[in-house]
Amino acid sequence: VKKIKNNYKIYGTKISIPYDSICSITDKNFGVVIISEYHPNNEVIEYVSLEDFIKNITKKKLTAEELANLVFQEISNLIAPVYLNVLVDVKTSDAHQPTKVWIESEKR
Repeated sequence: VKKIKNNYKIYGTKISIPYDSICSITDKNFGVVIISEYHPNNEVIEYVSLEDFIKNITKKKLTAEELANLVFQEISNLIAPVYLNVLVDVKTSDAHQPTKVWIESEKR
């Protein structure tokens, strides 16, 4: 994932990326919207590279929890935002009802 300088003093960013994946537990398809919301410091995420990162990791079998954690760790390690929330909104699933899973950092 690439980062760029926060030249405009952006306070908040919310990126929504829809994707399909296969659950590593049920081996069934599920459709998600991954919503990454953060308050940046000096750098922000370049959107297309985050989308490419998610596209690559969703090629593997994952749970929604694993997906949330991978995206959270990537953003956190790359730009160390003041606040970060990664929500995996499971809209469709061949195995279960819709659900939401998220990881959220404490606001500083």
